[in-house]
Amino acid sequence: MCGSGTLAIEGALIALNRAPGLLRTDFAFRHLIGFDEEAYEGLRRELRLAARKELAGRILCSDHDPSAIEAARQNARTAGVEGHLEFVVCDFRQGEVPEAIEGGANVCVLNPEYGARLGDVERLGETYAAIGDFFKRGLPGWRGYVFTGNPDLAKHIGLKPRRKTPMFNAKIECRLLEYELYQGSRKASEQPQ
Repeated sequence: MCGSGTLAIEGALIALNRAPGLLRTDFAFRHLIGFDEEAYEGLRRELRLAARKELAGRILCSDHDPSAIEAARQNARTAGVEGHLEFVVCDFRQGEVPEAIEGGANVCVLNPEYGARLGDVERLGETYAAIGDFFKRGLPGWRGYVFTGNPDLAKHIGLKPRRKTPMFNAKIECRLLEYELYQGSRKASEQPQ
């Protein structure tokens, strides 16, 4: 559910410690009176030196729509991170789930349709229920996130979010829902081993 790749690209930029827009060559502020070209170029050099060359983990981008994957690939190329992302056309339930890294940041972020522009809400209820199943069965020990603009659909996930962070997608009020994923019941996962 990577769509045009925004979340994966931002994640790669953060993981690589790359400043957004570092590849851009022109900004409107460069044309203001008093703009200090030398200071600006010095800051850009510092930012380039601070960037990492390699990711510590993997970022997998999947979507069932081939045109979404092509758009995500093109956007990643424009952002300079295409080589750090892995793209695959598939339903989220059939995609590869990398083995969890012990003590690592094992994170899955899903950005499903929420019926505002695309999709039909009834069919999407089934998709959201499948997200809950996928999280529960396929990602124990991970943190799962769902970015949605439809709180009613989010209820179909069937898991209690640990945190709900308000955000906006253009004018649509959304939530980033965080789920702690564990095997069995919460009480069992908290027992000392």
